[in-house]
Amino acid sequence: MKCPKCQTDNREGAKFCGKCRTKLSLICPQCDSENPPENTFCNQCGFDLREPKESPPTDYKEPQSYTPKYLADKILNTCNAIEGDPTEQP
Repeated sequence: MKCPKCQTDNREGAKFCGKCRTKLSLICPQCDSENPPENTFCNQCGFDLREPKESPPTDYKEPQSYTPKYLADKILNTCNAIEGDPTEQP
């Protein structure tokens, strides 16, 4: 299962991500209950967890609506390395 936080591929049956320790579980889009990654159907409502979730429409005027948090954080944290420190004088 792919970690929702860091996108690392984890082995089948893993309960936590081997890289970032995020709990690996499936959230049912129908009733919002937590299910183990090996479930095919929701424990609470029986929803087919294999069905793709409907994505909200992408608002291209708002980059945070389509940029994953881990990627935005990486971009912001490496901004000075890419652009250089604006306080330094050549």
